[in-house]
Amino acid sequence: MGAAAERIPNQWVAAALAIPVLAAIGFVAGAEPKFGIIAALTLVYALIVFTNLAAALTILVVIVFLESTPLAGPALSATKIAGLLLALGWLTRVATHEEDRRAVIFSTHPALSYLLTLFVAWVGLSIVWAEDVALAIDQAMVFLLVAILYVIVYTAVRTRRQAMNVLGAFVLGTGITATYGLIIRPDPNSQSAERLASTINDPNFLAAILVAGIALGGAGFLAARGNRIVQAGALTTVLLCLTAFALTGSRGGIVGLAAALIAAVAFGGRWRPQIALAAATVVALAIGYYTTLAPPELTQRLASATQGEVSRLDTRSTIWTVAWRMATDSPLTGVGVGNFEARSIDYIIQPGSTYRTDRVIDNPGVSHNSYLGPFAELGLVGAALFLSILAFSIGCAVRATRRFQANGDLRMEILARGLVVSLVGLLTSAFFISAEANKFVWLMLAMGPALLSVAERSATDAPGEERHSATNRRRAPRPFSHSPGPRRSALPRVP
Repeated sequence: MGAAAERIPNQWVAAALAIPVLAAIGFVAGAEPKFGIIAALTLVYALIVFTNLAAALTILVVIVFLESTPLAGPALSATKIAGLLLALGWLTRVATHEEDRRAVIFSTHPALSYLLTLFVAWVGLSIVWAEDVALAIDQAMVFLLVAILYVIVYTAVRTRRQAMNVLGAFVLGTGITATYGLIIRPDPNSQSAERLASTINDPNFLAAILVAGIALGGAGFLAARGNRIVQAGALTTVLLCLTAFALTGSRGGIVGLAAALIAAVAFGGRWRPQIALAAATVVALAIGYYTTLAPPELTQRLASATQGEVSRLDTRSTIWTVAWRMATDSPLTGVGVGNFEARSIDYIIQPGSTYRTDRVIDNPGVSHNSYLGPFAELGLVGAALFLSILAFSIGCAVRATRRFQANGDLRMEILARGLVVSLVGLLTSAFFISAEANKFVWLMLAMGPALLSVAERSATDAPGEERHSATNRRRAPRPFSHSPGPRRSALPRVP
């Protein structure tokens, strides 16, 4: 009775808080149904966040893929709201659960914690010498948020099932993105009407994401052996991603896919023969498509990728030249976070070959290189910290693979190998795009330490969880077979 009496006031408090919230949602729905639906979905997501952080993270991964749809405003707002709620849920969980507080990444991986902290601190410090403070603050906030998201992933993903769900959300998101792009064709009035951009609005970045989807989808197909529904979904996603990838016409994406295929064969383990056959099939299909079926615009774009023509026709080489000048001018500190756009015009008039100066003068933008950009904006210090975070994340994924292999956990071993391959392809493609602060990239990087934590936590029971579960059940002692009590002396059997 006493315990029940203690719970009653909490229920009344919850009801008292829910009534005005529901009333407000009803009022908003009456005034504008669209915003009422968003408010209701936000409330449902908030309940998920504070009851199941891993499920909320899985949903957020899918939302990230949808933030550039034609409903860009609501989708982008949903991403911000979901990210804020996820951060609040993570803070609440860490503050109220001793186990989560001990298992937070700052306790288990102090080296990575120092890297993250120093990187965010250096990014914030670079605002001091940035010429455009507003741009610097905006970009610094983006880096801060993705760093927090990195830490949240490590806390939220604690079990094998949660890791599978989050990786499955990546595969689902890439499948949705590829499907949308194949259904909704590019705008014929756009600058690159012949190239597929889907929800990403950038063919090159779309190609990088699809490379990751191909690798993770292939790993999911191998890991889901025995589950035909999951295997069919994973294989369908791989085919959709390959089709959409071919239509992007991204040269950087092709380089990333080649790197991913090489990494898959080299890191394939016992599945190397099957992976080598699949990689050869992908290469044969790509060559056949681009030589016989691809639109003339795409084939001409790929065929013209010679050094001389790229220097004159492709704006990326000019932008890289400007970025290198910027980096060598301030090699230690850079020009300040987010200030490449503001300062690039100052480096276009220096001596040297820059063929597309109109691109930098009339429409300045990002550096189109996820490594040269941080070097130009954050100097050697910031670039070194950023590269160290990348290396540590991939290293954790490799260690997780070995630990799962030692545990005898074949399914998680395959998924960990798929994560390593997808990161190799994605980070290779990132050489041709500015993705250093992208949520998708940081989410995938965070899965490296998260998988290592899962592997270490399940080291004692992973083998019996998959392959030997039935054997263990057969070998389990019968009830009461070892019940305590005085031992009886051996008596002769009664004939």
